[in-house]
Amino acid sequence: MLKRLLVYLYGDKSNASVIETAAAFAVQHDALLSAVFVTPDIMNYATVYGDYPLNLAQSLFDVQKSYGESARREFEKICEQHDCENQWHTDSEIDAHFSPALYADLLFVRQPKTEGSVIFNDTDFVDNLIIETGLPTIVVPDNWQQTTFGERIVLGWKQSKEAVAATRYSLGLMRLAESVHIVSVTHKHDPQQELIDGVEICAYLSAHQIKCEFFSVPLADKDKTEADTLQRHASEHGCDLIVIGGYGHTRLREIVLGGVTRNLVRSCTQPVLVAH
Repeated sequence: MLKRLLVYLYGDKSNASVIETAAAFAVQHDALLSAVFVTPDIMNYATVYGDYPLNLAQSLFDVQKSYGESARREFEKICEQHDCENQWHTDSEIDAHFSPALYADLLFVRQPKTEGSVIFNDTDFVDNLIIETGLPTIVVPDNWQQTTFGERIVLGWKQSKEAVAATRYSLGLMRLAESVHIVSVTHKHDPQQELIDGVEICAYLSAHQIKCEFFSVPLADKDKTEADTLQRHASEHGCDLIVIGGYGHTRLREIVLGGVTRNLVRSCTQPVLVAH
Protein backbone atom coordinates (compact mmCIF):
# COMPACT_ATOMS: atom_id res chain seq x y z
CA MET A 1 0.00 0.00 0.00
CA LEU A 2 1.16 3.50 -0.84
CA LYS A 3 0.14 5.89 1.92
CA ARG A 4 2.93 8.47 2.10
CA LEU A 5 3.91 10.29 -1.09
CA LEU A 6 6.55 12.99 -1.41
CA VAL A 7 7.01 15.45 -4.27
CA TYR A 8 10.25 17.41 -4.66
CA LEU A 9 9.91 20.90 -6.12
CA TYR A 10 12.63 23.31 -7.22
CA GLY A 11 13.47 26.27 -9.41
CA ASP A 12 11.66 29.26 -10.85
CA LYS A 13 9.54 27.35 -13.38
CA SER A 14 6.07 25.98 -12.77
CA ASN A 15 5.90 22.59 -11.05
CA ALA A 16 2.24 22.21 -12.02
CA SER A 17 2.56 18.98 -14.04
CA VAL A 18 4.31 17.00 -11.32
CA ILE A 19 2.02 18.41 -8.59
CA GLU A 20 -1.12 17.60 -10.59
CA THR A 21 0.11 14.08 -11.26
CA ALA A 22 1.14 13.44 -7.66
CA ALA A 23 -2.07 14.93 -6.21
CA ALA A 24 -4.32 12.84 -8.46
CA PHE A 25 -2.32 9.73 -7.56
CA ALA A 26 -2.56 10.55 -3.84
CA VAL A 27 -6.35 10.89 -4.02
CA GLN A 28 -6.61 7.64 -5.97
CA HIS A 29 -4.66 5.81 -3.25
CA ASP A 30 -6.06 7.75 -0.28
CA ALA A 31 -2.53 8.87 0.58
CA LEU A 32 -0.94 11.92 2.19
CA LEU A 33 1.04 14.08 -0.24
CA SER A 34 3.96 16.05 1.20
CA ALA A 35 6.04 18.58 -0.72
CA VAL A 36 9.66 19.63 -0.25
CA PHE A 37 11.05 22.74 -1.94
CA VAL A 38 14.80 22.39 -2.38
CA THR A 39 16.93 25.53 -2.46
CA PRO A 40 20.63 25.78 -3.32
CA ASP A 41 23.27 26.32 -0.68
CA ILE A 42 23.88 30.00 -1.47
CA MET A 43 26.72 30.51 1.00
CA ASN A 44 28.58 27.45 -0.29
CA TYR A 45 28.12 28.76 -3.83
CA ALA A 46 29.67 32.07 -2.82
CA THR A 47 32.57 30.32 -1.08
CA VAL A 48 33.37 28.02 -3.98
CA TYR A 49 32.97 30.48 -6.82
CA GLY A 50 34.58 33.55 -5.34
CA ASP A 51 34.38 36.31 -2.78
CA TYR A 52 30.94 37.74 -3.31
CA PRO A 53 29.61 40.58 -1.19
CA LEU A 54 27.08 39.56 1.39
CA ASN A 55 24.39 41.66 -0.24
CA LEU A 56 24.66 39.52 -3.39
CA ALA A 57 24.34 36.34 -1.34
CA GLN A 58 21.31 37.88 0.37
CA SER A 59 19.85 38.79 -3.00
CA LEU A 60 20.25 35.21 -4.25
CA PHE A 61 18.67 33.94 -1.04
CA ASP A 62 15.70 36.28 -1.46
CA VAL A 63 15.20 35.12 -5.05
CA GLN A 64 15.18 31.46 -4.00
CA LYS A 65 12.79 32.28 -1.17
CA SER A 66 10.38 33.85 -3.64
CA TYR A 67 10.61 30.72 -5.82
CA GLY A 68 9.73 28.59 -2.81
CA GLU A 69 6.76 30.79 -1.88
CA SER A 70 5.47 30.60 -5.44
CA ALA A 71 5.85 26.81 -5.48
CA ARG A 72 3.99 26.54 -2.18
CA ARG A 73 1.05 28.58 -3.48
CA GLU A 74 0.93 26.41 -6.59
CA PHE A 75 1.12 23.21 -4.53
CA GLU A 76 -1.60 24.21 -2.06
CA LYS A 77 -3.92 25.47 -4.82
CA ILE A 78 -3.67 22.24 -6.81
CA CYS A 79 -4.09 20.06 -3.71
CA GLU A 80 -7.20 22.04 -2.78
CA GLN A 81 -8.63 21.50 -6.26
CA HIS A 82 -8.07 17.75 -5.92
CA ASP A 83 -9.23 17.67 -2.28
CA CYS A 84 -5.89 16.07 -1.50
CA GLU A 85 -4.55 15.72 2.04
CA ASN A 86 -1.21 17.50 2.06
CA GLN A 87 1.60 19.07 4.04
CA TRP A 88 4.45 21.43 3.16
CA HIS A 89 8.17 21.32 3.96
CA THR A 90 10.96 23.72 3.08
CA ASP A 91 14.43 22.27 2.79
CA SER A 92 17.87 23.25 1.58
CA GLU A 93 20.88 21.58 0.04
CA ILE A 94 22.82 22.59 3.15
CA ASP A 95 20.42 20.46 5.20
CA ALA A 96 19.69 16.76 4.88
CA HIS A 97 17.12 17.34 2.16
CA PHE A 98 16.67 13.62 1.51
CA SER A 99 15.64 12.93 5.11
CA PRO A 100 11.87 13.37 4.47
CA ALA A 101 12.14 10.51 1.98
CA LEU A 102 12.86 8.16 4.89
CA TYR A 103 9.15 8.29 5.67
CA ALA A 104 7.76 8.11 2.14
CA ASP A 105 6.63 5.19 0.00
CA LEU A 106 7.01 6.86 -3.38
CA LEU A 107 8.70 10.02 -4.68
CA PHE A 108 7.72 12.41 -7.47
CA VAL A 109 9.95 14.97 -9.16
CA ARG A 110 9.71 16.96 -12.38
CA GLN A 111 11.88 16.14 -15.33
CA PRO A 112 15.32 17.82 -15.22
CA LYS A 113 16.23 19.94 -18.19
CA THR A 114 19.27 22.06 -17.45
CA GLU A 115 22.91 21.07 -17.42
CA GLY A 116 25.74 22.88 -15.70
CA SER A 117 23.78 25.47 -13.73
CA VAL A 118 26.28 27.06 -11.37
CA ILE A 119 23.83 27.56 -8.51
CA PHE A 120 21.62 24.51 -8.92
CA ASN A 121 21.98 21.63 -11.36
CA ASP A 122 18.65 19.84 -11.53
CA THR A 123 20.03 16.85 -13.43
CA ASP A 124 22.58 16.14 -10.70
CA PHE A 125 19.89 16.66 -8.06
CA VAL A 126 17.53 14.11 -9.62
CA ASP A 127 20.43 11.65 -10.06
CA ASN A 128 21.26 11.90 -6.38
CA LEU A 129 17.62 11.78 -5.31
CA ILE A 130 17.11 8.45 -7.08
CA ILE A 131 20.38 6.87 -5.97
CA GLU A 132 20.72 8.12 -2.40
CA THR A 133 17.12 7.57 -1.27
CA GLY A 134 16.82 4.14 -2.86
CA LEU A 135 13.09 4.77 -3.24
CA PRO A 136 11.04 4.37 -6.40
CA THR A 137 10.87 7.80 -8.01
CA ILE A 138 8.43 8.93 -10.68
CA VAL A 139 9.87 11.58 -12.99
CA VAL A 140 7.11 13.64 -14.64
CA PRO A 141 7.71 15.63 -17.86
CA ASP A 142 6.77 19.31 -17.71
CA ASN A 143 4.50 18.90 -20.74
CA TRP A 144 2.62 15.90 -19.34
CA GLN A 145 -1.05 16.78 -19.83
CA GLN A 146 -2.71 13.78 -18.16
CA THR A 147 -3.21 13.59 -14.42
CA THR A 148 -3.31 9.80 -14.46
CA PHE A 149 -0.68 7.30 -15.54
CA GLY A 150 0.04 3.60 -15.31
CA GLU A 151 -2.88 2.19 -17.29
CA ARG A 152 -0.49 0.84 -19.92
CA ILE A 153 3.02 0.21 -18.63
CA VAL A 154 6.32 -0.51 -20.33
CA LEU A 155 8.74 -2.48 -18.14
CA GLY A 156 12.29 -2.08 -19.41
CA TRP A 157 13.68 -5.54 -18.76
CA LYS A 158 17.06 -7.18 -18.55
CA GLN A 159 18.30 -9.85 -16.16
CA SER A 160 19.90 -7.55 -13.60
CA LYS A 161 19.34 -6.70 -9.94
CA GLU A 162 18.34 -3.14 -10.87
CA ALA A 163 15.61 -4.31 -13.24
CA VAL A 164 14.43 -6.85 -10.66
CA ALA A 165 14.26 -4.12 -7.98
CA ALA A 166 12.23 -1.86 -10.27
CA THR A 167 9.90 -4.75 -11.06
CA ARG A 168 9.29 -5.59 -7.41
CA TYR A 169 8.72 -1.95 -6.45
CA SER A 170 6.16 -1.67 -9.25
CA LEU A 171 4.14 -4.84 -8.68
CA GLY A 172 1.24 -2.94 -7.13
CA LEU A 173 1.05 -0.47 -10.00
CA MET A 174 1.37 -3.18 -12.63
CA ARG A 175 -1.39 -5.20 -10.99
CA LEU A 176 -3.75 -2.24 -11.49
CA ALA A 177 -2.70 -1.67 -15.10
CA GLU A 178 -4.73 -2.69 -18.13
CA SER A 179 -1.60 -4.10 -19.73
CA VAL A 180 2.13 -4.41 -19.12
CA HIS A 181 4.59 -4.63 -21.99
CA ILE A 182 7.83 -6.27 -20.89
CA VAL A 183 10.36 -4.85 -23.33
CA SER A 184 13.84 -6.30 -23.71
CA VAL A 185 16.03 -4.24 -26.04
CA THR A 186 18.36 -6.53 -27.96
CA HIS A 187 21.62 -5.77 -29.74
CA LYS A 188 22.05 -9.28 -31.13
CA HIS A 189 19.17 -11.52 -32.12
CA ASP A 190 19.12 -14.73 -30.04
CA PRO A 191 15.66 -16.36 -30.35
CA GLN A 192 16.33 -19.16 -27.86
CA GLN A 193 17.58 -16.86 -25.09
CA GLU A 194 14.83 -14.33 -25.77
CA LEU A 195 12.22 -17.07 -25.43
CA ILE A 196 13.69 -18.20 -22.10
CA ASP A 197 13.83 -14.63 -20.77
CA GLY A 198 10.27 -13.94 -21.88
CA VAL A 199 8.78 -17.10 -20.37
CA GLU A 200 10.46 -16.57 -16.99
CA ILE A 201 9.53 -12.93 -16.44
CA CYS A 202 5.99 -13.43 -17.78
CA ALA A 203 5.50 -16.39 -15.42
CA TYR A 204 6.72 -14.27 -12.49
CA LEU A 205 4.37 -11.38 -13.23
CA SER A 206 1.45 -13.68 -14.01
CA ALA A 207 1.87 -15.23 -10.56
CA HIS A 208 1.15 -11.75 -9.21
CA GLN A 209 -2.06 -11.47 -11.27
CA ILE A 210 -0.47 -9.05 -13.75
CA LYS A 211 -1.61 -9.03 -17.37
CA CYS A 212 1.62 -8.94 -19.34
CA GLU A 213 3.17 -9.55 -22.74
CA PHE A 214 6.85 -9.92 -23.66
CA PHE A 215 8.50 -7.99 -26.50
CA SER A 216 12.03 -8.51 -27.73
CA VAL A 217 12.75 -5.26 -29.57
CA PRO A 218 15.95 -4.81 -31.59
CA LEU A 219 17.87 -1.58 -31.23
CA ALA A 220 16.94 0.20 -34.46
CA ASP A 221 19.41 2.20 -36.52
CA LYS A 222 17.47 5.38 -35.80
CA ASP A 223 17.69 4.77 -32.04
CA LYS A 224 20.83 6.20 -30.47
CA THR A 225 20.37 4.31 -27.20
CA GLU A 226 18.16 1.70 -25.55
CA ALA A 227 16.28 4.63 -23.99
CA ASP A 228 15.16 5.71 -27.46
CA THR A 229 13.91 2.19 -28.21
CA LEU A 230 11.91 2.00 -24.97
CA GLN A 231 10.41 5.43 -25.53
CA ARG A 232 9.54 4.62 -29.15
CA HIS A 233 7.79 1.41 -28.09
CA ALA A 234 5.85 3.28 -25.40
CA SER A 235 4.72 5.96 -27.86
CA GLU A 236 3.75 3.49 -30.59
CA HIS A 237 1.62 1.44 -28.17
CA GLY A 238 0.05 4.33 -26.25
CA CYS A 239 1.77 3.48 -22.97
CA ASP A 240 1.71 6.07 -20.18
CA LEU A 241 4.44 4.87 -17.80
CA ILE A 242 7.92 3.40 -18.27
CA VAL A 243 9.47 1.41 -15.42
CA ILE A 244 13.24 1.01 -15.38
CA GLY A 245 16.01 0.16 -12.94
CA GLY A 246 18.41 2.90 -11.86
CA TYR A 247 21.91 1.85 -12.89
CA GLY A 248 23.96 4.06 -10.62
CA HIS A 249 27.73 4.32 -10.30
CA THR A 250 30.30 6.74 -8.97
CA ARG A 251 32.58 8.96 -11.01
CA LEU A 252 35.24 10.91 -9.10
CA ARG A 253 33.05 11.27 -6.00
CA GLU A 254 30.08 12.26 -8.16
CA ILE A 255 27.05 10.02 -8.17
CA VAL A 256 25.51 9.60 -11.61
CA LEU A 257 22.96 7.38 -13.28
CA GLY A 258 23.83 5.01 -16.06
CA GLY A 259 23.37 6.23 -19.62
CA VAL A 260 20.08 4.49 -20.46
CA THR A 261 18.39 5.57 -17.23
CA ARG A 262 19.68 9.12 -17.42
CA ASN A 263 18.60 9.54 -21.04
CA LEU A 264 15.10 8.33 -20.22
CA VAL A 265 14.84 10.56 -17.16
CA ARG A 266 15.87 13.62 -19.15
CA SER A 267 14.04 13.09 -22.44
CA CYS A 268 11.04 10.82 -22.04
CA THR A 269 7.60 12.19 -22.91
CA GLN A 270 5.86 9.79 -20.50
CA PRO A 271 6.34 9.53 -16.73
CA VAL A 272 9.23 7.24 -15.80
CA LEU A 273 9.42 5.20 -12.61
CA VAL A 274 13.04 4.61 -11.63
CA ALA A 275 14.06 2.30 -8.79
CA HIS A 276 17.66 1.85 -7.66
